Amino acid sequence: MKILLICSTSNSVLTFRKTLIEEIQKKGHDVAAICFDSQNKAEIEERGVEFHCVEDDNRSTNPFKVLSLKKRLYRIIKNVLPDVVFTFMMKPNIFGTAAAKKAKIEKIYSMVEGAGDVFIRNGFKWKAIRTLVCSMYRKSFAYSQKVFFLNKDDRKEFLDRGLVKEKQCEIIPGIGVDLQHFEYRPLENNNTFLMIARMLTTKGIFEYCKAARKVKQSHPQAVFNYLGGEGTVKVADIQEFIDDGSINYLGTTKDVRPYLSECSVFVLPSYREGMPVSVMEAEAIGRAVIVADNPGIRESAKDGYNGFLIKNDNLVDGLSEKIIWFLENPEQIAVMGENSRSFAEERFDYKKINEKIIKTIGI
Repeated sequence: MKILLICSTSNSVLTFRKTLIEEIQKKGHDVAAICFDSQNKAEIEERGVEFHCVEDDNRSTNPFKVLSLKKRLYRIIKNVLPDVVFTFMMKPNIFGTAAAKKAKIEKIYSMVEGAGDVFIRNGFKWKAIRTLVCSMYRKSFAYSQKVFFLNKDDRKEFLDRGLVKEKQCEIIPGIGVDLQHFEYRPLENNNTFLMIARMLTTKGIFEYCKAARKVKQSHPQAVFNYLGGEGTVKVADIQEFIDDGSINYLGTTKDVRPYLSECSVFVLPSYREGMPVSVMEAEAIGRAVIVADNPGIRESAKDGYNGFLIKNDNLVDGLSEKIIWFLENPEQIAVMGENSRSFAEERFDYKKINEKIIKTIGI
Protein backbone atom coordinates (compact mmCIF):
# COMPACT_ATOMS: atom_id res chain seq x y z
CA MET A 1 0.00 0.00 0.00
CA LYS A 2 0.99 3.63 -0.44
CA ILE A 3 0.21 6.09 2.34
CA LEU A 4 0.27 9.79 1.53
CA LEU A 5 0.81 12.26 4.36
CA ILE A 6 -0.20 15.89 3.76
CA CYS A 7 1.66 18.19 6.16
CA SER A 8 2.01 21.95 6.51
CA THR A 9 5.83 21.96 6.82
CA SER A 10 8.61 19.69 5.68
CA ASN A 11 10.21 20.02 9.11
CA SER A 12 7.16 18.36 10.68
CA VAL A 13 7.81 15.27 8.55
CA LEU A 14 11.26 14.92 10.10
CA THR A 15 10.09 15.64 13.63
CA PHE A 16 6.41 14.99 14.41
CA ARG A 17 5.83 12.37 11.67
CA LYS A 18 9.21 10.62 11.86
CA THR A 19 8.36 7.66 14.08
CA LEU A 20 4.96 7.07 12.44
CA ILE A 21 6.62 6.93 9.02
CA GLU A 22 9.20 4.44 10.30
CA GLU A 23 6.48 2.18 11.72
CA ILE A 24 4.52 2.30 8.44
CA GLN A 25 7.66 1.45 6.46
CA LYS A 26 8.45 -1.46 8.80
CA LYS A 27 5.14 -2.96 7.77
CA GLY A 28 6.26 -2.90 4.15
CA HIS A 29 4.19 0.05 2.96
CA ASP A 30 5.38 2.97 0.83
CA VAL A 31 5.13 6.52 2.17
CA ALA A 32 4.75 9.76 0.24
CA ALA A 33 4.44 13.29 1.61
CA ILE A 34 3.11 16.61 0.38
CA CYS A 35 4.42 19.67 2.21
CA PHE A 36 4.03 23.42 1.81
CA ASP A 37 7.81 23.92 1.52
CA SER A 38 10.76 21.96 0.13
CA GLN A 39 13.35 23.01 2.70
CA ASN A 40 13.99 19.44 3.92
CA LYS A 41 13.32 17.63 0.63
CA ALA A 42 16.70 15.86 0.42
CA GLU A 43 16.63 14.56 4.00
CA ILE A 44 13.02 13.37 3.65
CA GLU A 45 13.86 11.49 0.44
CA GLU A 46 16.90 9.94 2.15
CA ARG A 47 14.41 8.35 4.55
CA GLY A 48 12.71 6.60 1.64
CA VAL A 49 9.75 8.98 1.45
CA GLU A 50 8.47 10.17 -1.93
CA PHE A 51 8.39 13.95 -1.65
CA HIS A 52 6.10 16.54 -3.26
CA CYS A 53 5.79 20.25 -2.61
CA VAL A 54 2.85 22.62 -2.91
CA GLU A 55 4.23 26.07 -2.13
CA ASP A 56 2.08 27.67 0.55
CA ASP A 57 2.28 29.22 4.01
CA ASN A 58 0.17 27.49 6.65
CA ARG A 59 -0.55 30.88 8.27
CA SER A 60 -1.18 32.79 5.03
CA THR A 61 -4.69 34.01 4.28
CA ASN A 62 -3.90 35.10 0.70
CA PRO A 63 -7.24 34.37 -1.03
CA PHE A 64 -5.68 33.49 -4.40
CA LYS A 65 -3.39 30.86 -2.89
CA VAL A 66 -6.12 29.55 -0.60
CA LEU A 67 -8.59 29.12 -3.46
CA SER A 68 -6.03 27.30 -5.62
CA LEU A 69 -4.69 25.03 -2.86
CA LYS A 70 -7.29 22.29 -3.28
CA LYS A 71 -6.67 22.18 -7.02
CA ARG A 72 -2.89 21.99 -6.59
CA LEU A 73 -3.19 19.22 -4.00
CA TYR A 74 -5.63 17.33 -6.21
CA ARG A 75 -3.16 17.24 -9.12
CA ILE A 76 -0.46 15.67 -6.96
CA ILE A 77 -2.81 13.17 -5.32
CA LYS A 78 -3.98 12.02 -8.78
CA ASN A 79 -0.35 11.55 -9.74
CA VAL A 80 0.67 9.72 -6.55
CA LEU A 81 -2.41 7.45 -6.49
CA PRO A 82 -2.22 6.59 -2.78
CA ASP A 83 -4.33 3.97 -1.03
CA VAL A 84 -4.57 6.12 2.11
CA VAL A 85 -4.42 9.89 2.62
CA PHE A 86 -3.61 11.18 6.12
CA THR A 87 -3.79 14.94 6.74
CA PHE A 88 -2.34 17.02 9.59
CA MET A 89 -2.96 20.63 10.72
CA MET A 90 -5.65 23.04 9.57
CA LYS A 91 -5.02 23.71 5.87
CA PRO A 92 -4.13 20.10 5.02
CA ASN A 93 -7.16 18.94 7.02
CA ILE A 94 -9.48 21.30 5.13
CA PHE A 95 -8.08 21.30 1.60
CA GLY A 96 -6.22 17.97 1.63
CA THR A 97 -9.29 15.95 2.57
CA ALA A 98 -11.41 17.73 -0.06
CA ALA A 99 -8.74 17.14 -2.72
CA ALA A 100 -8.44 13.47 -1.73
CA LYS A 101 -12.19 13.04 -1.98
CA LYS A 102 -12.22 14.64 -5.43
CA ALA A 103 -9.43 12.23 -6.44
CA LYS A 104 -11.71 9.37 -5.32
CA ILE A 105 -9.50 8.21 -2.46
CA GLU A 106 -11.62 6.02 -0.20
CA LYS A 107 -9.44 5.95 2.93
CA ILE A 108 -9.00 9.48 4.28
CA TYR A 109 -7.88 10.24 7.84
CA SER A 110 -7.11 13.49 9.64
CA MET A 111 -5.44 14.67 12.83
CA VAL A 112 -6.28 17.81 14.82
CA GLU A 113 -3.09 18.82 16.65
CA GLY A 114 -4.57 21.73 18.54
CA ALA A 115 -7.32 24.17 17.63
CA GLY A 116 -4.89 27.05 17.08
CA ASP A 117 -5.33 30.82 17.01
CA VAL A 118 -8.67 30.53 15.21
CA PHE A 119 -10.25 29.12 18.37
CA ILE A 120 -8.24 31.18 20.87
CA ARG A 121 -8.49 34.75 19.63
CA ASN A 122 -11.59 36.94 19.76
CA GLY A 123 -12.64 40.19 18.16
CA PHE A 124 -14.65 40.77 14.98
CA LYS A 125 -11.88 39.67 12.60
CA TRP A 126 -11.19 36.40 14.40
CA LYS A 127 -14.87 35.60 14.89
CA ALA A 128 -15.40 36.01 11.14
CA ILE A 129 -12.39 33.79 10.39
CA ARG A 130 -13.63 31.21 12.90
CA THR A 131 -17.06 31.09 11.26
CA LEU A 132 -15.47 30.52 7.85
CA VAL A 133 -12.99 27.93 9.11
CA CYS A 134 -15.72 26.00 10.95
CA SER A 135 -17.79 25.91 7.77
CA MET A 136 -14.84 24.51 5.80
CA TYR A 137 -13.95 22.02 8.55
CA ARG A 138 -17.55 20.79 8.59
CA LYS A 139 -17.54 20.11 4.84
CA SER A 140 -14.07 18.58 4.67
CA PHE A 141 -14.28 16.35 7.74
CA ALA A 142 -17.37 14.74 6.24
CA TYR A 143 -14.86 13.00 3.94
CA SER A 144 -12.63 11.67 6.76
CA GLN A 145 -13.28 8.19 8.06
CA LYS A 146 -11.59 9.04 11.35
CA VAL A 147 -10.38 12.27 12.93
CA PHE A 148 -7.69 11.91 15.60
CA PHE A 149 -7.69 14.38 18.50
CA LEU A 150 -4.87 14.78 21.01
CA ASN A 151 -7.07 15.89 23.90
CA LYS A 152 -10.65 15.80 25.14
CA ASP A 153 -11.17 19.58 25.00
CA ASP A 154 -10.59 19.82 21.25
CA ARG A 155 -12.77 16.78 20.62
CA LYS A 156 -15.60 18.34 22.63
CA GLU A 157 -15.31 21.70 20.89
CA PHE A 158 -15.38 20.15 17.42
CA LEU A 159 -18.35 17.99 18.39
CA ASP A 160 -20.22 20.91 19.98
CA ARG A 161 -19.72 22.99 16.84
CA GLY A 162 -20.90 20.13 14.64
CA LEU A 163 -17.59 19.87 12.79
CA VAL A 164 -17.32 16.10 13.25
CA LYS A 165 -19.54 13.22 14.28
CA GLU A 166 -18.86 11.23 17.40
CA LYS A 167 -18.29 7.99 15.50
CA GLN A 168 -15.46 9.69 13.59
CA CYS A 169 -13.50 10.72 16.69
CA GLU A 170 -10.45 8.94 18.04
CA ILE A 171 -8.41 10.29 20.96
CA ILE A 172 -4.69 9.63 21.32
CA PRO A 173 -2.53 11.24 24.07
CA GLY A 174 -0.40 13.31 21.71
CA ILE A 175 1.96 12.02 19.05
CA GLY A 176 4.13 10.47 21.74
CA VAL A 177 7.80 10.61 22.61
CA ASP A 178 10.75 8.26 22.06
CA LEU A 179 11.48 7.16 25.62
CA GLN A 180 14.92 5.84 24.68
CA HIS A 181 16.01 8.97 22.85
CA PHE A 182 14.65 11.05 25.73
CA GLU A 183 15.98 8.81 28.47
CA TYR A 184 15.80 9.69 32.17
CA ARG A 185 18.58 12.03 33.28
CA PRO A 186 19.43 12.87 36.91
CA LEU A 187 19.02 16.44 38.09
CA GLU A 188 22.03 18.71 37.72
CA ASN A 189 20.68 21.54 39.92
CA ASN A 190 17.51 22.70 41.65
CA ASN A 191 17.16 26.33 40.61
CA THR A 192 16.95 26.38 36.80
CA PHE A 193 13.66 26.81 34.94
CA LEU A 194 13.19 26.36 31.22
CA MET A 195 10.53 27.25 28.67
CA ILE A 196 10.69 25.91 25.11
CA ALA A 197 8.21 27.30 22.60
CA ARG A 198 7.97 29.36 19.47
CA MET A 199 7.66 33.07 20.26
CA LEU A 200 3.89 33.52 20.20
CA THR A 201 1.74 35.47 22.64
CA THR A 202 -0.54 32.44 22.90
CA LYS A 203 2.35 30.35 24.22
CA GLY A 204 2.57 32.60 27.30
CA ILE A 205 6.05 33.96 26.60
CA PHE A 206 5.32 37.32 28.26
CA GLU A 207 3.77 35.62 31.29
CA TYR A 208 6.96 33.57 31.69
CA CYS A 209 9.16 36.66 31.40
CA LYS A 210 7.09 38.65 33.90
CA ALA A 211 7.01 35.76 36.38
CA ALA A 212 10.79 35.38 36.08
CA ARG A 213 11.30 39.07 36.81
CA LYS A 214 8.97 38.87 39.81
CA VAL A 215 10.59 35.76 41.29
CA LYS A 216 14.15 37.03 40.91
CA GLN A 217 13.33 40.00 43.16
CA SER A 218 13.04 37.64 46.15
CA HIS A 219 15.05 34.66 44.85
CA PRO A 220 17.93 36.05 42.78
CA GLN A 221 19.58 32.61 42.55
CA ALA A 222 16.80 31.38 40.24
CA VAL A 223 17.74 30.93 36.58
CA PHE A 224 15.18 31.29 33.80
CA ASN A 225 16.10 30.04 30.34
CA TYR A 226 14.07 30.42 27.17
CA LEU A 227 14.55 28.43 23.97
CA GLY A 228 12.60 29.11 20.79
CA GLY A 229 12.53 30.87 17.45
CA GLU A 230 10.76 34.08 16.58
CA GLY A 231 7.09 34.08 15.63
CA THR A 232 4.57 36.87 16.07
CA VAL A 233 6.78 37.90 19.01
CA LYS A 234 10.35 38.96 18.21
CA VAL A 235 13.49 38.93 20.35
CA ALA A 236 13.25 42.73 20.48
CA ASP A 237 9.88 42.39 22.21
CA ILE A 238 11.43 40.52 25.15
CA GLN A 239 14.78 42.34 25.09
CA GLU A 240 13.99 44.27 28.30
CA PHE A 241 13.71 40.98 30.21
CA ILE A 242 17.00 39.79 28.72
CA ASP A 243 18.75 43.06 29.50
CA ASP A 244 17.73 43.13 33.17
CA GLY A 245 18.72 39.48 33.68
CA SER A 246 15.21 38.14 34.20
CA ILE A 247 15.66 35.52 31.49
CA ASN A 248 18.43 34.03 29.38
CA TYR A 249 17.50 33.73 25.70
CA LEU A 250 19.17 30.62 24.27
CA GLY A 251 18.11 30.90 20.63
CA THR A 252 17.10 27.72 18.79
CA THR A 253 18.45 24.19 18.57
CA LYS A 254 17.88 20.91 16.79
CA ASP A 255 18.49 18.94 19.98
CA VAL A 256 16.68 20.07 23.14
CA ARG A 257 18.01 17.28 25.36
CA PRO A 258 21.07 19.10 26.76
CA TYR A 259 18.87 22.06 27.73
CA LEU A 260 16.26 19.81 29.33
CA SER A 261 19.00 18.06 31.28
CA GLU A 262 20.29 21.38 32.65
CA CYS A 263 16.89 22.51 33.88
CA SER A 264 15.19 21.58 37.15
CA VAL A 265 11.61 22.39 36.19
CA PHE A 266 10.01 22.81 32.77
CA VAL A 267 7.46 25.60 32.26
CA LEU A 268 4.80 26.14 29.59
CA PRO A 269 2.08 28.72 30.40
CA SER A 270 0.33 28.27 27.03
CA TYR A 271 -3.25 29.33 26.40
CA ARG A 272 -4.05 26.32 24.19
CA GLU A 273 -2.25 23.29 22.81
CA GLY A 274 -2.94 20.01 21.08
CA MET A 275 -0.69 17.96 23.34
CA PRO A 276 2.66 19.75 23.74
CA VAL A 277 5.63 17.69 22.62
CA SER A 278 7.97 19.86 24.67
CA VAL A 279 6.19 18.90 27.91
CA MET A 280 6.23 15.20 27.01
CA GLU A 281 9.96 15.35 26.28
CA ALA A 282 10.68 17.15 29.55
CA GLU A 283 8.68 14.56 31.48
CA ALA A 284 10.44 11.69 29.71
CA ILE A 285 13.81 13.08 30.80
CA GLY A 286 12.45 13.29 34.34
CA ARG A 287 11.61 16.91 34.96
CA ALA A 288 8.83 18.36 37.07
CA VAL A 289 6.57 20.69 35.11
CA ILE A 290 4.45 23.81 35.59
CA VAL A 291 1.81 24.23 32.89
CA ALA A 292 -1.34 26.29 32.39
CA ASP A 293 -4.68 24.67 33.18
CA ASN A 294 -5.91 25.30 29.64
CA PRO A 295 -7.34 23.13 26.82
CA GLY A 296 -4.89 20.65 25.38
CA ILE A 297 -2.18 21.29 27.94
CA ARG A 298 -4.00 20.37 31.16
CA GLU A 299 -3.88 16.68 30.18
CA SER A 300 -0.09 16.77 29.79
CA ALA A 301 0.51 16.79 33.56
CA LYS A 302 -1.06 15.60 36.79
CA ASP A 303 -1.47 18.39 39.30
CA GLY A 304 0.44 17.75 42.54
CA TYR A 305 1.98 14.54 41.19
CA ASN A 306 4.57 15.55 38.64
CA GLY A 307 4.08 19.31 38.79
CA PHE A 308 1.36 21.92 38.86
CA LEU A 309 -1.48 23.26 36.72
CA ILE A 310 -1.85 27.05 36.87
CA LYS A 311 -5.30 28.61 36.62
CA ASN A 312 -5.86 30.95 33.71
CA ASP A 313 -7.22 33.90 35.72
CA ASN A 314 -3.73 35.14 36.64
CA LEU A 315 -0.95 33.14 35.04
CA VAL A 316 1.85 35.45 36.14
CA ASP A 317 1.01 35.28 39.86
CA GLY A 318 0.16 31.58 39.72
CA LEU A 319 3.37 30.77 37.87
CA SER A 320 5.46 32.87 40.27
CA GLU A 321 3.90 31.16 43.26
CA LYS A 322 4.69 27.65 42.03
CA ILE A 323 8.21 28.56 40.94
CA ILE A 324 8.90 29.90 44.43
CA TRP A 325 7.38 26.73 45.90
CA PHE A 326 9.91 24.62 44.02
CA LEU A 327 12.77 26.91 45.05
CA GLU A 328 11.74 26.60 48.70
CA ASN A 329 11.02 22.85 48.48
CA PRO A 330 13.94 21.62 46.34
CA GLU A 331 13.63 18.02 47.55
CA GLN A 332 10.29 17.80 45.73
CA ILE A 333 11.87 18.58 42.36
CA ALA A 334 13.50 15.14 42.17
CA VAL A 335 10.39 13.37 43.46
CA MET A 336 8.11 15.02 40.93
CA GLY A 337 10.71 14.52 38.22
CA GLU A 338 10.69 10.78 38.81
CA ASN A 339 6.91 10.87 38.73
CA SER A 340 7.12 12.66 35.38
CA ARG A 341 9.17 9.83 33.92
CA SER A 342 6.60 7.29 35.13
CA PHE A 343 3.80 9.44 33.73
CA ALA A 344 5.53 9.62 30.33
CA GLU A 345 6.12 5.87 30.25
CA GLU A 346 2.48 5.21 31.04
CA ARG A 347 0.87 7.73 28.65
CA PHE A 348 3.28 9.02 26.02
CA ASP A 349 5.22 6.05 24.61
CA TYR A 350 5.20 6.71 20.87
CA LYS A 351 5.21 2.98 20.10
CA LYS A 352 1.84 2.48 21.78
CA ILE A 353 0.39 5.58 20.15
CA ASN A 354 1.62 4.70 16.64
CA GLU A 355 0.28 1.18 17.08
CA LYS A 356 -3.18 2.59 17.76
CA ILE A 357 -2.99 4.94 14.75
CA ILE A 358 -1.88 2.17 12.39
CA LYS A 359 -4.56 -0.18 13.68
CA THR A 360 -7.27 2.49 13.28
CA ILE A 361 -6.36 3.31 9.69
CA GLY A 362 -6.14 -0.38 8.85
CA ILE A 363 -2.64 -0.77 7.59
